[in-house]
Amino acid sequence: MSTAQGERRLRLAATRALLYSLPANELFELPGRPHVVYQLRSYSNTGSTEEAALQARNDSPFLFKAFETGQIGPKRLARTKGDKPRTATIHEYLDWTVTAQAAEGDDELDFGGFRVLVILPRYRSGWPPPGGDVPDAPGEPCKPRAVGPPYSPLPVLQSHGRPVTAATIRSGPGYLEIPFVATHENKRGRGYCRCLVEAIEEIARTLGLRKLMLCSTNDAAVQSTWRHLGFEYASDEAMEQWDILHTDLVYLQNTTQMHKDVPPPRRIRSVVIKHDMFRQRSYAFPPGSG
Repeated sequence: MSTAQGERRLRLAATRALLYSLPANELFELPGRPHVVYQLRSYSNTGSTEEAALQARNDSPFLFKAFETGQIGPKRLARTKGDKPRTATIHEYLDWTVTAQAAEGDDELDFGGFRVLVILPRYRSGWPPPGGDVPDAPGEPCKPRAVGPPYSPLPVLQSHGRPVTAATIRSGPGYLEIPFVATHENKRGRGYCRCLVEAIEEIARTLGLRKLMLCSTNDAAVQSTWRHLGFEYASDEAMEQWDILHTDLVYLQNTTQMHKDVPPPRRIRSVVIKHDMFRQRSYAFPPGSG
C-alpha cells in the first residue's frame, strides 16, 4: 500500500470513529414527530460476529429481507463454487456492515464504524391513571446530550413495539454514509422513512457533518422517493470534487450514489401540555421556521 493510500485509510478511520461519540441504545425524540423515537444500535464488539449479526437480523428482519430476497446466499454459493474464489454475497455485506467489521488487511473491504439507526413507535399514555403518582418536573431542565431537542422529554421516552424502519450509517470526512435503508413491508407509505431521514440529519448536524451520501438501488420508484426527500444524483465529477472515492464507501452493484446537503435545524418551540400532575412535552414549528 502506498503512503498516500495509508494516509487516506488512517484519515477515514479517524472520521469513522466520530459516530461512536454518540451514545448507543438510548432513545431520542424527533421534534414534530411525537409518535416515534429513534435509537442508535451497536452490534460490534460483542465477542461473536455470528451472534451479533443474528441479533441484528432478529431485531430488524425487514432490513435484510429487502436486499436478500431473490439473491443467492453464501451457503448455496459455497456449494456451487466449492473452494474456488468467489465474490461476497449481499447477505455477507449486510452482516459485515451491521457488525462493523473493520478491515484487517490492506486489500480487504472495510466495514468499520457502522451503527444501525432505527425508528420505533413511541409509547405515550393519554393521561395518568387514577391515583397515579406522576412527579412534577422542576422548571425546564436542559437535557445533557447534544443530540436531539433542547429539553428533556416529558414523560420519559419509551418505545412501543419493534423497529419500523432502519438504516446503516457511518461517519466519514464531512459526510454521513448510508448504504442500506429499509422500511417494514407493512409500514410503508406512512412517513416513517421521512422520520428516518430527519433523524439522520439530526445526527449529522450533531457531528458537524454537512452531507449525506446514500447508496440507492436502481429501482425508479425507490429513486423517486429519495428525490422527493431531497436527495440528488452524485456524478463522478462531483465525487471527485468532494474527494470521495467509491472505495471509501460500501459500494454495491446495480446501485446509484445519491447525496443531500444537511439542512440547518428548524426553529422549534417547546409546548408542555399539563393535566393535573401529568406533563407532556411536544414541539411546534413557529411560522417561517422552514
